[in-house]
Amino acid sequence: MPKRDPFIELEPRNPFSWKVVIAFVIAWLIALVAMIELKLAVLRLLLPLLAVLLVIYLATCTILILKNRR
Repeated sequence: MPKRDPFIELEPRNPFSWKVVIAFVIAWLIALVAMIELKLAVLRLLLPLLAVLLVIYLATCTILILKNRR
């Protein structure tokens, strides 16, 4: 019987990236400044959306890190 190929994991060991967190924070600050300067009410919807996306990203990374701990 031939040897099986080694198992290839499709998930990275550490999905967390500071670059993504910094990008979310910068996008949130740009939306805040744009809302204040342009006085557009539509931009008020963007702030909670960006915050929720950041929380979802952090929660997903935390769950994956805890799941991959051995």
